[in-house]
Amino acid sequence: MERFRSLARSLMGIFLVAIATLLVSCSSGGQAAAPPTYSTEQIAQIAVYAGRIQTSKDRLPELAGYIREENWANIDNFIHGPLGELRERMNRLAFQLLPDDKAEALKLSDKISADLETMSAAVGAFDGNRTNAAYINFAKDLSTLLNLVPTEESVVD
Repeated sequence: MERFRSLARSLMGIFLVAIATLLVSCSSGGQAAAPPTYSTEQIAQIAVYAGRIQTSKDRLPELAGYIREENWANIDNFIHGPLGELRERMNRLAFQLLPDDKAEALKLSDKISADLETMSAAVGAFDGNRTNAAYINFAKDLSTLLNLVPTEESVVD
């Protein structure tokens, strides 16, 4: 008889846990949480930051020309001049993005900064191959970052 009571208590416990789990899982009303989105004001602010980064990207053919010519002084001046504020601009953009995109943007910002450092070191060593390779990585990573920028479809009304 005692064995039966012990078995009944165990089964009752399992049954109560199952019921509690079912109630908790159904308590959201059957609606999934809406994914986070951007407001019109956020999109406008992001557009300002992205526009500043795009301006730097638009000048990359100029840098590519200096690299092709192995014009070391102009490459170095370009890296530390027009591209000098790029890290700050990228971080400002990243902090305006939704959490998942923000994390990705911050990783890309670090990669882009490393690409610029690699390019600068290659320029200092007058190494055209390393400079070109760093430039290619830099341009690709910068494009990837700009692809994270939300569009008008991301706006909540």
